[in-house]
Amino acid sequence: MRILHLASWYPNRGHVQLGNFVQRHIEALPNHLESRVLHVWTGGRMGRENRLLGIDAEGSNLGCVQIQYVLDFPPRRKRIERGYMQFYRRLNREGYRPDIVHLHNAAEAARPACRMAKLWGVPLVVSENWTAYHVEHGRAFRKKEERGVRMALNRAAVHLPVSEHLARAMARYASDVQQVVIPNVVESVFGPPAEPRDLDGALRLLHVSSLIDDHKDITGMLHAMAVALKNGADVTLDCLGGAGSGGAEVGRYERLVLDLGLKDRVVFHGPASSAQVAEAMCNADAFVLFSQYENLPCVLLEAWMTGLPVVATDVGGVGEHMLRNPKLGTLLQVGDRKGLTEAIVCAAKDKAMGIRPDSGAIQAYASARFTQRAVGLAFEAVYRSVLD
Repeated sequence: MRILHLASWYPNRGHVQLGNFVQRHIEALPNHLESRVLHVWTGGRMGRENRLLGIDAEGSNLGCVQIQYVLDFPPRRKRIERGYMQFYRRLNREGYRPDIVHLHNAAEAARPACRMAKLWGVPLVVSENWTAYHVEHGRAFRKKEERGVRMALNRAAVHLPVSEHLARAMARYASDVQQVVIPNVVESVFGPPAEPRDLDGALRLLHVSSLIDDHKDITGMLHAMAVALKNGADVTLDCLGGAGSGGAEVGRYERLVLDLGLKDRVVFHGPASSAQVAEAMCNADAFVLFSQYENLPCVLLEAWMTGLPVVATDVGGVGEHMLRNPKLGTLLQVGDRKGLTEAIVCAAKDKAMGIRPDSGAIQAYASARFTQRAVGLAFEAVYRSVLD
């Protein structure tokens, strides 16, 4: 089965982390499916890049990635769309024909994906991670974007959102299209610690994100921690991500840390690799994500894969999992600083009393849903259903 992936976002020479969740989705597919990835982006100079999608554990090639860079000046969207159609013409000359066109995020690649699926006469499926669907958070598409989104969603055989929350938002554009929720993938580097987490010392909280305050509410998290400390909680917080110490945003947080009397309790470590994040999760007692909005953040899935309980706000698809399985952690309403304070105090008391969270149950829940194998098989089942 040949799957042609059009990725509006994909790691490229200008943005090495752009759409890494899309890359993980594609790499999760079973190796007997033939994948080809097309991505067009505005780079500093024009050119093409060809590379392997990846190699599986048995040494088999997972497919190829073809990236084309176009000049970054108006009309940007039309230049990108023309780049995709140039790919189409080259593929046709090669005699290539896919069985399915898979659009990842209905942004710049939306219209070309619709045209290619129509010209080849094959089904179109659409995966989504985009927070712009959530108008309740003040995020919405521009008019040209919205037309492309509406076209892609209505022409698709099936929608593949990462959460039920996102599925409902997508249904506003195409209510009669089948939807199958397929979550994000957790990299294999994330797993349970070799030894049980230490019950000695302070409660060790961990936060990993972009550290953008309007999104992650770092300010609210720090204020809640300061109150928890005054209420007797013995707690520390490690923050990974963002620009690190010296960046404007982090500098403001570091000044707030001093103002709140948290100097010896909070550390901003800066950007971290996946391996470093996994190690930090294995050394922490709980993960905190006090976001204003999300879809289904990979970082929570990664925490669960290490058996780490979370304290998180009920945004996007987070509650879909935590309400089904309370062992995953504590669910809060957006902006509930008092609730976050109480959760920190409670967790600190449990640790002092030697009470451990059920890390095994947390890790088992994640393994059944977010591994490469689980997600890859879910995609394959959808592909086969639209071809039947």
